[in-house]
Amino acid sequence: MDRNQLLVQASELADLIAESDEAAAYREAQARLSANREASALLRQFRDLREQIGEFQARKVPPLHYRHLLEKADALLSELNRIPDVQSFEAAERQLNDLLDAVTSRLAAAIAAPPQNM
Repeated sequence: MDRNQLLVQASELADLIAESDEAAAYREAQARLSANREASALLRQFRDLREQIGEFQARKVPPLHYRHLLEKADALLSELNRIPDVQSFEAAERQLNDLLDAVTSRLAAAIAAPPQNM
């Protein structure tokens, strides 16, 4: 099989994955999450805090100096995890990741042990 044929089949596989129930559920959950104003606001706050924490960590500042940010991030994460749209999104994301992991494992296994009838 030449490279072009392989790329065509890879595109077909990508289309199949994109059309899967898992991908559809992920997109629906993502849309519901995006439409949830409370969750969106909390996510923005959480991302901002994670960015600030990352800056402290990159500068190797001892956690003692930004502990309040860590605690606030943990509190926001707990609050986010109580929102049903967040829970739904995370479940859909896990299911899609499981599908992608299964496909990756199949590809890796096929590469490690190619067909014997060559």
